[in-house]
Amino acid sequence: MVYIFLLGFVLPWILGVYLYKKVPAILLTAGPATALIAVTINQLGIHLGLWKVNPMPRVILMDSIFLDLGIFPVVGVWFSYFIHAKKYKRIWVYLGFILGMTGLEYGSLLIGTVSYGEGWNIFFTFLIYVGGFVIIDVLLSKLEKLKAMPSQ
Repeated sequence: MVYIFLLGFVLPWILGVYLYKKVPAILLTAGPATALIAVTINQLGIHLGLWKVNPMPRVILMDSIFLDLGIFPVVGVWFSYFIHAKKYKRIWVYLGFILGMTGLEYGSLLIGTVSYGEGWNIFFTFLIYVGGFVIIDVLLSKLEKLKAMPSQ
C-alpha cells in the first residue's frame, strides 16, 4: 500500500503542482473530472470482480483511492494540457497517453499490484483508457466552446 501511495499519489501530485503553476484552469477542470471518471470506473470494475488492486484493504474504497485521486487526475490534466494549451496533434497525444497508461497498467499487472478477474484482459483496459481520455477531451472542448475556460 505504501508503494501505491508513493508512486500512485505523491509522485504524480509533485508533477501536478508544477502544472498547476503553469495552467491552473486546466488542473481545476480536468483534474476533478478525471478523478470522478477514475473513481466510477475503478469502483465499478472492482465491485464487479473484473480487477482488484493488491493488496486489498478491508475498506473497499481504499483499494484504488490513491490512484483515483493521484495518478489518474494528474495524467488527465497533462493529457488536457498537451491538447488544449500546447495544441499538440491530438492523435499523438492520444497514442502516447493511452499506450503509456496501458503499458503502466500492464507493468502493474506483471508485478502483481493489479490482478484481473476472469474475462478481463489488457485489451479491455486499453479500451477503458480510450474512453476515459475521449471523455476528458470532449469535456474540455465543450468548456472551450462555451468560453468557460479562463484564458491561460
